[in-house]
Amino acid sequence: MNLTAIRNITAKAVLTAALPLAAMALPSASLQAADLPAVDRGHTSVHFDVWHGGVSPTVYQFREINKVDFKFDPKDPTKSKISMEINAASLDSNHYFRDNWARSAAELDVWKHPVITFVSTSIEKTGDNTGKLTGNLTLKGVTKPITADITYRKTKHFSGKVMVHGFVAKGSFKRTDFGLKAFIPWISDKVDFTVILEEKRPVNE
Repeated sequence: MNLTAIRNITAKAVLTAALPLAAMALPSASLQAADLPAVDRGHTSVHFDVWHGGVSPTVYQFREINKVDFKFDPKDPTKSKISMEINAASLDSNHYFRDNWARSAAELDVWKHPVITFVSTSIEKTGDNTGKLTGNLTLKGVTKPITADITYRKTKHFSGKVMVHGFVAKGSFKRTDFGLKAFIPWISDKVDFTVILEEKRPVNE
């Protein structure tokens, strides 16, 4: 194989690898103005931290969000609403045996309770780009109110075609409130959570 052929193969391989990255960065070609606003599922995620032995947090992410229903009112954020449904078995802490234990009846019991849900009940504006979100979390068949602090930002996408609205919600709850009691206090009762969400809207909104 000559040098020119090697260069052509290398260039093709680089282009093949780069195309998926470019596709993630650009708005979907099928996303028309009539489809907006729309939640960007590729930039929406749910994480939680549980402290281990009081020295470091174990970080989990749920890899599958089944549903997101988000109605954001930029003119009056207090009228906004959100609900989410998460696949409980999709938790991932980068540790196979720990994740299987967390899925078991000792903790989340995902066979009996396959989904985790959140439904907002109120949103309070606390600043120009901040707010407080309250809603009902259902975990392992138990429903309890939780509260999160929200930070909001927006910018025009580099394509110039859409506005990107970003939200980060942070809060905490107690495992014991939902019947999760294993290894306390070695594994902390307090769970810190972070929800990241992006929404695309027409440029004029």
